[in-house]
This record gives sequence, structure tokens and C-alpha cells, in this order.
Amino acid sequence: MTTLYLVRHGIAEEGLGIDDGVRQLTDEGRRRMGKVARGLKELGVQPQVFLASPLVRAQQTAAILAAILAPRLAVETCAPLAIGGDLDEVLAELGAYRGMGEVMLVGHQPSLGELASLLLTGEPYRVPLPFKKGAVAAIEVGALPPRAPGELLWFVPSKLLRGVVA
Repeated sequence: MTTLYLVRHGIAEEGLGIDDGVRQLTDEGRRRMGKVARGLKELGVQPQVFLASPLVRAQQTAAILAAILAPRLAVETCAPLAIGGDLDEVLAELGAYRGMGEVMLVGHQPSLGELASLLLTGEPYRVPLPFKKGAVAAIEVGALPPRAPGELLWFVPSKLLRGVVA
């Protein structure tokens, strides 16, 4: 069994006049994601791999999470996690992490919500989860790549995770 943690990136700069791929986290976004990461640590989350969309805000979010949850691990880029990426390609790439107990994926909405639905029901549009910035879903699957619907362990907004730590 593997637990997949799906995480939406933190608060980023507004997109007006900025190439979407280079939008960075705001100072508030970095601060809040640090608290989210500490909340996840308090809950015992210990990913063995971090996969992130190539967009800057997702890479920065993943770096914050990795620094707190597993400082010795580097963030790996997963191109299909980018906005509009192919969800079947995300699942195929997960096959490289067979045997891992916990994998964290950092991406964007609506793709993350659709990925969660695909993992839970086999269809991306049946029950897409409404990820707000910094929200995290934990989904347990039987194998990587997933071959059958998984189980939603929890789905938590960032505000609750930030509240886990003082």
C-alpha cells in the first residue's frame, strides 16, 4: 500500500503581466506553507519522494514541504503535474516509485482535483476534489501505478493544518 499526498501550491503572485510558469509564492504563501508542512510533520507524514509540477510556485511549495518533512530529499519535477498535464501520464510516472510507502505530489487546480477523482473512482470528473491553496488530500492506493480505486484517508484545508502547530 502507498499513501499519495496531493498538495495544491501555496499563495502565489497575481498573474497580471507575469508569465504563469514563473509566478512565485508570496511571502504569505511561503509562511503559510511552512506552517502546513509543520502540521503535516505533527501528523506523522513522512514522504519518501516529492514530485512537483515544473511551475515555479509548485516547485517552491514542494521545496518548503521537503525541507521540513524530509530535508535530505530533493524535489523531483513531474511535467504532467503542470496545468493541463495528462493525468494518465502522472499515473504512469508513479510506476517508477513502486514500493514507496508515501509519495507527495504538488500541483495545481483543477488538475489535482481531477487526479484525486481519478485515483478514487477511476474517472477524473466524477468527484473532483475542490483543492484550495495549500490543501492536502491523503489517498491510499494498492500499487504504483494505481490499478484500482484508492481510498480517501483525509482531505484537509491548509487552515486546519496550520492550526495543528502553535
